[in-house]
Amino acid sequence: MSMEERFFALYRPEQGRLYRTAWAILGNEADAADALQEATIRAYRAFDQLKGGDVAFPAWMRRILVNTCTQILRKRMRVIPVEKPEDLGPHGSVETELPYDGDVWDAVRSLDERYRVVVVLRFLNDMQLDEIARVLDIPLGTVKSRLHAAMKLLRNHLNAVEARKEGRGVDAV
Repeated sequence: MSMEERFFALYRPEQGRLYRTAWAILGNEADAADALQEATIRAYRAFDQLKGGDVAFPAWMRRILVNTCTQILRKRMRVIPVEKPEDLGPHGSVETELPYDGDVWDAVRSLDERYRVVVVLRFLNDMQLDEIARVLDIPLGTVKSRLHAAMKLLRNHLNAVEARKEGRGVDAV
């Protein structure tokens, strides 16, 4: 099997999950597709440097994607519009439908990127905290503190949304 065939044999099963991750971090189809394409090119070019064999590919590829997404976020430095899954276009057919609760997903999208990435990797990708630390190349304690802070922010955001829906003021929360 050629290097190209091996790369794409490992890549194809991960493609949907990678796209969902990029969409969750970046918030729209165009940026997610761009990030996935850029990450795929970077990974393909560096494929001969993959350590740990084929079993290490998913985590290695996710790390490249997350780094690519983070670079895109830093470049744009603007509010990220949220698209609902029905607006996902052609990628929607590649097992990329996202679990979407408007209030919850809006709250996740409102998080600062360092918190959002940890939440996306933990809950959308079902990654363990030590895996997240490896992917983001940060200490485990930092992952834990960011996840804790993110959950507190999400709880406060959702409580405020619920209070508005029930006609109470935010002060009543």
